[in-house]
Amino acid sequence: MSIFTKITLLFSISFLLMVGIGYQIDTINTQKYESIILQKYKTDARKIFTWMATSSTDQLDNQLKTLNLLKTPPSSPKRIILRQPHTFGILEVYESLNEEYILHVRYFDEDLYLCDTTLEETQKEGWVLNALVLADMVVLAIIFIIILRMLSPLNSIATSMRRFARGEYESRSTINTHDEIGEVAHTYNEMAQTIENLIISRQELLRDVGHELRTPIARGLFALEEIDDSKGRDILKHSFKELDQLTRELLEIEKLQATDIIKFESFSSETLILEALSKLCLSDESSIHVTIKENFILKGDLQYLSLALKNLLDNALKYTDQLPITLEVASNRISVFNHGGPLEREFDYFLTPFTRQESSRTTQGFGLGLNIVSKIVSKHGFSLIYDYKNGYHCFSIITDSDELS
Repeated sequence: MSIFTKITLLFSISFLLMVGIGYQIDTINTQKYESIILQKYKTDARKIFTWMATSSTDQLDNQLKTLNLLKTPPSSPKRIILRQPHTFGILEVYESLNEEYILHVRYFDEDLYLCDTTLEETQKEGWVLNALVLADMVVLAIIFIIILRMLSPLNSIATSMRRFARGEYESRSTINTHDEIGEVAHTYNEMAQTIENLIISRQELLRDVGHELRTPIARGLFALEEIDDSKGRDILKHSFKELDQLTRELLEIEKLQATDIIKFESFSSETLILEALSKLCLSDESSIHVTIKENFILKGDLQYLSLALKNLLDNALKYTDQLPITLEVASNRISVFNHGGPLEREFDYFLTPFTRQESSRTTQGFGLGLNIVSKIVSKHGFSLIYDYKNGYHCFSIITDSDELS
């Protein structure tokens, strides 16, 4: 749950709580006010019935003034609060449509509609409490908006960090505030610049070293051709070729660090297999058994995917203890099978550069093949999975994420 969601949730709970408190206060004040009105109007009504029976109209008006009662025109009731029959009439208290509390006294055929204006002060006290609750709700909403505005730059910083993590090393935060969040943004920008400089330096170093190494390697191989055949010549030639292969693989890994090298196009799995086999130097074509159960279409960079498949085949040929190895194509899955003993460590260990089984140190290679495969597959959004069953290793490239579930 994000911090913005948490704050919104806390604000919603607080706001609803304040609404509930305001409603309860209003209900209690209304009940209290009506109780006071009923008590006073019932007391006044007993006196009014007596006065209507014994006093003249002028005397009655003066007597009503002593009770702070004023005559008011008849009005339709919004809500009847009290209705009591009397020996010679009726007593009624109701709330009018304009929210005034009216005392209606009927004595025989004479009706009096009265209201007490002095009770308005009591009602105003209740409104003061309601106003304070409302003001508290407004302040709470303002605080919520201020907090969101203060924290909103975090979204921008997080977006810049995600872009940086995807390989957009030039991504920077544009927050320039002078508070703690601005300090975080400034610190991130400094960190990102330092990391970008280190990455650029490393890339330039590897690229320059790789290119510079290829020149003396080529000269060494050319010079070997001038040496008479001998055992030493074969050893040197083999060493130069291994060094050339290592240089090529290091440059390939460096190229894979870029984010825009993948060129997506559609092609069949059969085309991918033919391209991978053409890159593999085979002395005996029968050493690979190819089974195509479904020639499906995939989208990606043919050159890089064929390199990945070629590396899987090359590893399978190097480390198998019996031929042929098997290349199988099924629904959105390309698998390479070879027979051999189980891995000495977890599969993820062999995806890092320069890692091989201790028992295969004498085998030609540098432990970069699976690392290159993993990077290429990851760049395409595919999956590389491994399984070992009945003495067979199975390395599979899965192009559909639904097959993993």
